[in-house]
Amino acid sequence: MTTDQIVVGLAIFLLAGTVKGLVGLGLPAISIALMSLFLPLSEAVALIALPTIITNVWQASVGGHFWHIVRRQWPLMLPLTVVLYLTVWQIGQKGPGWAFVVLGTVLIVYSTLGLLRIRLTIHADLEKPLAPVIGVVSGFVAGLVGVPIIPLMPYLQGLDIKPVELVQTLGVVLCATSLTLTASLLFFGVLDGPRAIVSAAAVVPAIGGMWLGQQIRSRLSVEQFRLAVFWALLLTGLYTVATRLL
Repeated sequence: MTTDQIVVGLAIFLLAGTVKGLVGLGLPAISIALMSLFLPLSEAVALIALPTIITNVWQASVGGHFWHIVRRQWPLMLPLTVVLYLTVWQIGQKGPGWAFVVLGTVLIVYSTLGLLRIRLTIHADLEKPLAPVIGVVSGFVAGLVGVPIIPLMPYLQGLDIKPVELVQTLGVVLCATSLTLTASLLFFGVLDGPRAIVSAAAVVPAIGGMWLGQQIRSRLSVEQFRLAVFWALLLTGLYTVATRLL
């Protein structure tokens, strides 16, 4: 990475952290979406490793339902982490060229669901049989593009979980995901020394951005900001797909 790329990357983490502080989501998705415009996807995925661990560990530890969530979600998390590891092992340092198309598609689907306010409702009887399937697909997507938001996020949001517990559930599942992703990247040499240093440095603007977002939340229309984030992700996804297919 050049100095200019590092500076731009750290600025992106500041922006993504601010968005997370304002609306509670989007740090890995925004970081990868923007960095993939000027970096190889494997490098963008490597750089989000440490910032996502720090933020997800914090989110997973707050709420008082940690072990209850682990007992309920292990049929989802176990296949997710195993498939994520195997996917990183298979794609190696560079990954396939069509991974960018997958990333763009994930961003398009995720942002469209957010803009249209579509929320699935998953019956309790379907949770156990669906959990391993969602885990396998989400693990593959996470190993390929670094973010498991599709189909993981719509699935978890569609379960019968209280809002406060849902926030911690997302933290627990994404914590397992980010820890597995980071361990896999380290083991297979994708997160090497220079990238690890930049990823560690990115923790500072990411946390600083979260603090900044929380401070200005009361001064802005969070709903309008949330819509702007989804529109930005949608346009980025469309651009990513278009530039790879046309």
